[in-house]
Amino acid sequence: MGLPRFIKLPGHKQFNYSPRYWDPEKEEREERIRRIKQEMGIEVPSDPNRSTIKRGSFRQASRNTKVKANRSSNIRLVIILAALLMLAYLLFLK
Repeated sequence: MGLPRFIKLPGHKQFNYSPRYWDPEKEEREERIRRIKQEMGIEVPSDPNRSTIKRGSFRQASRNTKVKANRSSNIRLVIILAALLMLAYLLFLK
């Protein structure tokens, strides 16, 4: 027979995965066709399920924010340097 178990071990978990096929070339081709039709003035119905996020947009936005931060930092540095030079001129040369 057997002894009753005090601890019940969990059974194995089942995983049902059905992969979806993604064709990046087809997606790029359709996007190109859509842009060309839009440039020619042919009415293209917009797909509500289509993402408005373009490839590389996050990287570009990150670059833009870094450039703006660097620019504002440089401007602030120039202003502080000019103020210090003006103060040194007023204190030591007059």
